[in-house]
Amino acid sequence: MKIAVAQLNFTCGDFENNKFKIIDAIAQAKSQGAKLVVFAEEAITGVPAHSLLVRGSFLDKAEQALVEIAAFCDDIAVLVGLPIRRYGGTVSAVAYIKNRHVRKYVTKKTLAGDVDAAYMTSGRGYEYINLAGEKLAVVVGADFMLDHDFSDSKTIVVIGADRYHQGRIEKRYEKLAHKAFMADANVLFVNHVGGSSEFVYDGSSAFFNARGGAVALLKSFEEEIRYVDTEDTENSIEVPYQDKIANVYCALKLSVSDYFRKNHPDKKACIVLTGGIDSSVAATILVDALGANRVVALQMPSRYSNDHSADDAEMLARTLGIQLMTIPLSEIYRGSLDTIVSAIGAPDRKKLEVDFQLRLRTTLFMAVCEKWGYVPINSSNKTELAVGALTLYGDTAGMLGMLGDLYKTDVYALARHINSHREVIAEQTMLKAPSSEMQLQENGEQTLPPYDVIDAILYRLLERWQTHDEIVEAGFEDVDVKLVRSLIYGSLEKIYQFCPIVEVSSMPLDKSYVDLPIA
Repeated sequence: MKIAVAQLNFTCGDFENNKFKIIDAIAQAKSQGAKLVVFAEEAITGVPAHSLLVRGSFLDKAEQALVEIAAFCDDIAVLVGLPIRRYGGTVSAVAYIKNRHVRKYVTKKTLAGDVDAAYMTSGRGYEYINLAGEKLAVVVGADFMLDHDFSDSKTIVVIGADRYHQGRIEKRYEKLAHKAFMADANVLFVNHVGGSSEFVYDGSSAFFNARGGAVALLKSFEEEIRYVDTEDTENSIEVPYQDKIANVYCALKLSVSDYFRKNHPDKKACIVLTGGIDSSVAATILVDALGANRVVALQMPSRYSNDHSADDAEMLARTLGIQLMTIPLSEIYRGSLDTIVSAIGAPDRKKLEVDFQLRLRTTLFMAVCEKWGYVPINSSNKTELAVGALTLYGDTAGMLGMLGDLYKTDVYALARHINSHREVIAEQTMLKAPSSEMQLQENGEQTLPPYDVIDAILYRLLERWQTHDEIVEAGFEDVDVKLVRSLIYGSLEKIYQFCPIVEVSSMPLDKSYVDLPIA
């Protein structure tokens, strides 16, 4: 049986465009002689929908769109996801459409790990459909990982909405191959692709045969409609190596592109260029995602800036072909600082100066964005956020944190990836090794170990959930582990107030994932 796998980029709540995308894919599938076309989980509504899932008007629009879609399903069957009312709440369901009628709903039972779990109710789980003489098992999302006996089905169709994080694609392939082999059945998985809120959906839909071999692998981070045949599964292909940093770059580019397309289609991005590695990487990705004509950079030299930083920022702007605005801070800074001192007396000047300059820079940054309607983009990294090496209401500001889920060492890896194609980020910027001692801007007396040590400890604490003793046994200094752990807890107030970040790790630093009380 020929099946069309429709891996598409949907927008949450954009029922009209989502509906037209689905109908267009159905028309294409019919023209190619497919018997069935499958779409991702909650394709009609887009994901994630959060509290919209408990609003009656939202669910009504989804079902109305389903009725209109069904009208185009003559001579072809369709599996398409949407939320529906069942069992005293909202469930994630897959509608099975045949001959213009919804014949069945398959509902999701497992909600563990679902970002919308708080607004959903468990359904019944997988069910079977009979089509073109074949019996297909239809499974929604994580229900696929439960122990089921699919022995009487030749093909298992998994309708998913699986988010990207580093290492996710290869692990997903491994699970699909293992399940196919254990069930002795073909496994067809269809996923969302695109950026939505903080999340990135990587696509990477796949078709594996009963021996666990890959028969078809759809593109990662791109829309695609691919046709597979359940009768033609003998020839398997090699699963390609997944370059972690290349995938992270693609994820960030897709997220930024969709963030602007879905939220600010006519606006430009604005970023502060400091000449450092973080803002250089962020600006490069912005240009790749949006085009140079939609990116504006600000340079704000001050008494703490050096000539190299200004030169590096200007060189990058020329290389990228973006507009660079320069607003000197020194005079404004001196006048503002004198005004504060005259009002409140002489504070700890050493502690005040750096933080105040960053907050002043952000005030000017936001003023420019307000004046011209630009979208302010944050380029702070995960390491700085985790240990509190950021100034609250200073370099924590922005509408989107592009690098907020990347350790400092990851940012350098991204820069090397960028320069592997052509030198975009200047050599002197690349060679500025991370400081061996990072000064905490709001605690100037305390210093931290080198970035590579901090990042290794953070990774073990945040993403592997290792204990203090386990990390020390791995070879790290006891004093360093204690310091980093204490700084994470001390940074919670900043984490809670940081801008939304593009999530590309298994443990992003936002309040929903950290889930720790401030007190």
